[in-house]
Amino acid sequence: MFVLVVLCSLALALALAASAVRKARSARTSVALRDRLGVPPAVWSGVAVPEAVAAAGLVAGLCFPPLGIAAAAGVVLLMAAAVLVHLGAGVRGVALAPPVGVSALAVLVVVLHLANT
Repeated sequence: MFVLVVLCSLALALALAASAVRKARSARTSVALRDRLGVPPAVWSGVAVPEAVAAAGLVAGLCFPPLGIAAAAGVVLLMAAAVLVHLGAGVRGVALAPPVGVSALAVLVVVLHLANT
Protein backbone atom coordinates (compact mmCIF):
# COMPACT_ATOMS: atom_id res chain seq x y z
CA MET A 1 0.00 0.00 0.00
CA PHE A 2 2.85 2.38 0.79
CA VAL A 3 4.12 2.06 -2.79
CA LEU A 4 0.80 3.48 -4.02
CA VAL A 5 1.06 6.34 -1.53
CA VAL A 6 4.54 7.14 -2.83
CA LEU A 7 3.61 6.92 -6.52
CA CYS A 8 0.43 8.97 -6.21
CA SER A 9 2.02 11.56 -3.91
CA LEU A 10 5.00 12.02 -6.22
CA ALA A 11 2.79 12.25 -9.32
CA LEU A 12 0.66 14.90 -7.63
CA ALA A 13 3.73 16.77 -6.35
CA LEU A 14 5.24 16.75 -9.83
CA ALA A 15 2.04 18.10 -11.40
CA LEU A 16 1.82 20.88 -8.83
CA ALA A 17 5.50 21.79 -9.11
CA ALA A 18 5.25 21.93 -12.90
CA SER A 19 2.19 24.17 -12.66
CA ALA A 20 3.94 26.46 -10.17
CA VAL A 21 6.98 26.77 -12.42
CA ARG A 22 4.80 27.56 -15.46
CA LYS A 23 3.03 30.29 -13.52
CA ALA A 24 6.25 31.72 -12.05
CA ARG A 25 7.92 31.81 -15.47
CA SER A 26 4.82 33.19 -17.21
CA ALA A 27 4.84 30.36 -19.74
CA ARG A 28 2.84 31.16 -22.85
CA THR A 29 0.23 28.44 -22.24
CA SER A 30 -0.14 29.51 -18.62
CA VAL A 31 -0.63 33.16 -19.55
CA ALA A 32 -3.16 32.19 -22.22
CA LEU A 33 -5.20 30.25 -19.65
CA ARG A 34 -4.90 33.09 -17.13
CA ASP A 35 -6.23 35.56 -19.69
CA ARG A 36 -9.03 33.19 -20.77
CA LEU A 37 -10.12 32.88 -17.13
CA GLY A 38 -9.79 36.61 -16.47
CA VAL A 39 -7.47 36.18 -13.49
CA PRO A 40 -5.25 39.18 -12.67
CA PRO A 41 -1.52 38.51 -13.26
CA ALA A 42 -0.56 39.07 -9.60
CA VAL A 43 -3.18 36.58 -8.40
CA TRP A 44 -2.13 34.02 -11.02
CA SER A 45 1.51 34.29 -9.98
CA GLY A 46 0.46 34.11 -6.35
CA VAL A 47 -1.25 30.76 -6.91
CA ALA A 48 2.20 29.32 -7.65
CA VAL A 49 3.04 29.66 -3.94
CA PRO A 50 0.42 27.26 -2.52
CA GLU A 51 1.08 24.90 -5.44
CA ALA A 52 4.80 24.78 -4.62
CA VAL A 53 4.17 24.49 -0.88
CA ALA A 54 1.71 21.65 -1.46
CA ALA A 55 4.25 19.85 -3.67
CA ALA A 56 6.85 20.09 -0.91
CA GLY A 57 4.29 18.99 1.68
CA LEU A 58 3.34 15.94 -0.35
CA VAL A 59 6.97 14.84 -0.57
CA ALA A 60 7.61 15.54 3.12
CA GLY A 61 4.37 13.70 3.86
CA LEU A 62 6.02 10.48 2.79
CA CYS A 63 8.04 10.70 6.03
CA PHE A 64 5.35 12.40 8.13
CA PRO A 65 1.94 11.26 6.85
CA PRO A 66 -0.18 13.94 8.59
CA LEU A 67 1.67 16.55 6.53
CA GLY A 68 0.97 14.66 3.32
CA ILE A 69 -2.70 14.39 4.23
CA ALA A 70 -2.89 18.11 4.99
CA ALA A 71 -1.10 19.01 1.75
CA ALA A 72 -3.40 16.80 -0.32
CA ALA A 73 -6.49 18.22 1.43
CA GLY A 74 -5.21 21.71 0.64
CA VAL A 75 -4.85 20.72 -3.01
CA VAL A 76 -8.50 19.60 -3.06
CA LEU A 77 -9.53 23.05 -1.80
CA LEU A 78 -7.23 24.80 -4.28
CA MET A 79 -8.64 22.78 -7.17
CA ALA A 80 -12.21 23.43 -6.02
CA ALA A 81 -11.42 27.13 -6.29
CA ALA A 82 -9.90 26.53 -9.74
CA VAL A 83 -13.07 24.78 -10.91
CA LEU A 84 -15.17 27.69 -9.64
CA VAL A 85 -12.97 30.18 -11.48
CA HIS A 86 -13.27 28.13 -14.67
CA LEU A 87 -17.05 27.95 -14.34
CA GLY A 88 -17.25 31.68 -13.54
CA ALA A 89 -15.38 32.42 -16.76
CA GLY A 90 -17.80 30.25 -18.73
CA VAL A 91 -15.26 27.48 -19.27
CA ARG A 92 -16.93 24.08 -19.40
CA GLY A 93 -16.36 20.53 -20.58
CA VAL A 94 -12.92 19.13 -21.30
CA ALA A 95 -11.21 22.30 -20.07
CA LEU A 96 -12.25 21.34 -16.54
CA ALA A 97 -10.31 18.07 -16.75
CA PRO A 98 -7.02 19.36 -15.28
CA PRO A 99 -8.37 20.79 -12.01
CA VAL A 100 -10.87 17.94 -11.62
CA GLY A 101 -8.20 15.33 -12.32
CA VAL A 102 -5.70 16.90 -9.93
CA SER A 103 -8.41 17.08 -7.28
CA ALA A 104 -9.29 13.42 -7.78
CA LEU A 105 -5.63 12.44 -7.43
CA ALA A 106 -5.39 14.53 -4.24
CA VAL A 107 -8.44 12.75 -2.79
CA LEU A 108 -6.82 9.43 -3.68
CA VAL A 109 -3.64 10.46 -1.86
CA VAL A 110 -5.65 11.28 1.27
CA VAL A 111 -7.50 7.95 1.10
CA LEU A 112 -4.29 6.00 0.54
CA HIS A 113 -2.53 7.75 3.42
CA LEU A 114 -5.44 6.99 5.73
CA ALA A 115 -5.61 3.37 4.59
CA ASN A 116 -1.86 3.00 5.12
CA THR A 117 -1.91 4.14 8.76
